[in-house]
Amino acid sequence: METVALGPATGDPERLRGLRIGVVEDGQSVALALGGALREHGAEVVPVAGAAPGHGGGDGDGLDGLVDLSALRAGHEAALPAAFPGLKRALVGGVPRLLLVSAPGGTGLHGFARSAALEFPAALVRAVDVDPKEDPRQTALRLIAELASDAGEGLASVGYTAEGTRVTRRPVPAPLPDGPGGPPLGPGSVVLLTGGARGITARAALALARATGCHVELVGRTPEPAPGEDAFAQARDLVALRAALIAAGLRTPAEIEAAAHRVLAEREVRATLAALAGAAASVRYHRADVTDERAVRAVVADVRARHGRLDGIVHGAGTLRDALLRDKEPAAFAEVFTTKVTGARHLAAAAAEHGDTPAPAFLALFGSVAGVYGNRGQTDYAAANDALDGLALAWADSFPGRVLSLDWGPWAAEAGGMVTPELEREYARRGVPLIEPGAGTAAFLAELAQGSDVQVVLMAQDGPGDE
Repeated sequence: METVALGPATGDPERLRGLRIGVVEDGQSVALALGGALREHGAEVVPVAGAAPGHGGGDGDGLDGLVDLSALRAGHEAALPAAFPGLKRALVGGVPRLLLVSAPGGTGLHGFARSAALEFPAALVRAVDVDPKEDPRQTALRLIAELASDAGEGLASVGYTAEGTRVTRRPVPAPLPDGPGGPPLGPGSVVLLTGGARGITARAALALARATGCHVELVGRTPEPAPGEDAFAQARDLVALRAALIAAGLRTPAEIEAAAHRVLAEREVRATLAALAGAAASVRYHRADVTDERAVRAVVADVRARHGRLDGIVHGAGTLRDALLRDKEPAAFAEVFTTKVTGARHLAAAAAEHGDTPAPAFLALFGSVAGVYGNRGQTDYAAANDALDGLALAWADSFPGRVLSLDWGPWAAEAGGMVTPELEREYARRGVPLIEPGAGTAAFLAELAQGSDVQVVLMAQDGPGDE
């Protein structure tokens, strides 16, 4: 990824004359300066409590624009997922201009804006990073120029440096790291991976074990399968499994789907643990939710108590609740966002408190190109993965080891990632190449061994590049 300088925002503030602009307070002084500047240009300023337009008459409350400054309050937790209900009401209610303002660091607002802009192409949806130390009046003038911009610019994410340069971040093609050596691990090393023994995380765990012979500690929400045979072993796919479950007496679609996905998850966990048993120095599975801080600290403490060390962490836990923004429920948004972001915060905090044990050599956060480019139906997933990138960049200088955010392109469905067979067919129709499992794990190992960037985008070979 690189930071690219842009020209100044070209919006004419006179376009705002006579418009009703809602402003969500920052609790500081930017809202006051912005309100004054908007009034100077003939706009009506409407204070908005929280991030909740619609407190008066109608979903959008008749607003012609909304500037949400809530992420400038102390702590990024003031932004997503708390702001989602209000942002949804604003966009679905027809607000044609939406600015999401923050300081650089892990809010996820840029990923949200990138996806929301795809779903609402007629609206101006833009995330703007500002320098919190800049004079509020100068910040207000920059925001007015952004607010008055054309929606058709196709620019959903911008920022301003301390010197006042308007910038954006974009992936640039680069070769994979190439050189001698492997990951900074050995047979005595210990790696903790979240995301259960499933999907891309499982592939990464097996690759690390085969390359280094390390100890593997897995964390997931799926219960560890009890020893014994699979009662539905003859039903090898979802369709056959549904039929077998119906034959076993299940009737409602909800219970059939839940049981089918539970059986498939248990199979994958069982297969991964069996494979790791033959490759890793040891393997242990912990059932825990990464959004539970006490549970995460307990797992990390247990690992250090048994091994006397924790050498690396891979945060691959994630969940999907895809739906267009107009249909997305706040609870679903929060689940997707917190699994990635809150989980990362808990892991980083627990890992940094290593006491007398060796400091971790790396913290790898598994993200997605959805956060980099946006994706229809994935405002939550894009926001979460963009937030991971921001956190990685913020933590890079303070974490005791290397921090790496890996934004994966789509993996082939056989890899068990977030791409369903239906999505795989859609990617094929659009000409988007998929990452093959062997190539993906090789790229991961190479990046750990030789890479130095904090944020890396990994795509299939004929995609837009690896970073």
